[in-house]
Amino acid sequence: MMRERVLAFLRAQGVQAGAKMIVGLSGGADSVCLLHVLQSLDALPLHLTAVHVNHGLRGEEAARDEQFCRQFCETLGVEFCSVHVDVPAESAKTGEGHEACGRRLRYEAFRKAAGEDGYILTAHTADDNAETVLLHLLRGTGLSGLCGIPPVRGNILRPLLSCTRADVEQYCAQHDLTYMTDSTNESDLYLRNRVRREVLPVFKSMNPSVLEAFSRMTEAVRADEQYLKACAQEAAKTVRTPHGGVDEQALLKLPPALQRRVLYMWLCTKTHSAQHQIESVHVEALLSLVGSGKSVTLPGACTVRSRQGVLECPPPTVTRWEQPLRLTARAQTVQTPAGTIHIQLFRQKDLQNLHKEYLANAVDCAKMNSNLVLRSRCSGDRFSDSARGITKTLKKWMNEKKIPPELRNAVPVLASGDQVLWVGGFGTNAPFAVSDRTQQCFVFMF
Repeated sequence: MMRERVLAFLRAQGVQAGAKMIVGLSGGADSVCLLHVLQSLDALPLHLTAVHVNHGLRGEEAARDEQFCRQFCETLGVEFCSVHVDVPAESAKTGEGHEACGRRLRYEAFRKAAGEDGYILTAHTADDNAETVLLHLLRGTGLSGLCGIPPVRGNILRPLLSCTRADVEQYCAQHDLTYMTDSTNESDLYLRNRVRREVLPVFKSMNPSVLEAFSRMTEAVRADEQYLKACAQEAAKTVRTPHGGVDEQALLKLPPALQRRVLYMWLCTKTHSAQHQIESVHVEALLSLVGSGKSVTLPGACTVRSRQGVLECPPPTVTRWEQPLRLTARAQTVQTPAGTIHIQLFRQKDLQNLHKEYLANAVDCAKMNSNLVLRSRCSGDRFSDSARGITKTLKKWMNEKKIPPELRNAVPVLASGDQVLWVGGFGTNAPFAVSDRTQQCFVFMF
């Protein structure tokens, strides 16, 4: 029965004979059962590699488990790989708990072994699925937490998820398979152990088929979650601002279920550090921030603020800068703290063929002197827009364009003394623009 279930699962996922399979082997009953089943699938021969991860937590007991896994693989004729990690040291660096850190390091080892073309197989059972849901309920969860453990996630497959731990133990007994028992499974330090020993048995006493009930529920919830996730991905496009923020009014027009998902997805793009987990409390903090004009610091040292109707992660402030500029007849590229500026000389005969964007950034050579600098803005800088015939301070122009204060020093200004000739993103100051009498001009493209 176990073999038939696993074989049907693998075929449903399109697994072909000879496929590269990385099997997570802890030495416990579940992983021993899975590896034995996979090795015995004559109808679907596979290229198996068992990967055992020693977490550096249990001393001699961990060494015992590793040696057992090595010998078990020798007996089966399966390739064996052992990976040593230091969970205490890594968790001290990242701030993760040992359990979360160990899981991350395990999957990193599995992914490295699998490469781009391999599958990763883990031995999670229906019991693990029910325990995971109950843990999420204890901590407070949304719909995603009720999805349990997915049977398929990318190249990760879990063929035993429809089997119970009792099924696994029965299989091991039938095939005289020995296995190791992790002493930490008896420790009350881990909440999962208490759920396994104290909570789940109560559910089973009320409903002997409760594991199947959990499995049906998680399957149905996963379908709902996938649909809502797709809706949120489309909705996210309607609230995104040109600078990568979230339009607060557009967000509030969405149903609450989509608001939270959109904010979660957006926050994931802003917190890149893998050790930090985004939780519902962080999403709720963003929702309460809308329209407040305040800011909040979230995981990964990510600061989010509400400003002028937009939720945004302000970038680091650019400091003031200045550098002299020497113009030449040859085209040149100038590197500045604000970015790259391309400068090219054009003559009168070229002007009629210049694109309008070039003309908007052209400075008449007769109207400038040789004492030129590229710099960030200064207090009192004024700029005149040729098309609109309006003169304002650069500060007001930047307010109008909604350029965040911390980015304003990143706007390059070409100046001679206290006169502004050209501004990156705004163009040429009107008094220095080209005209019918222009003989030569320099074009500045930023």
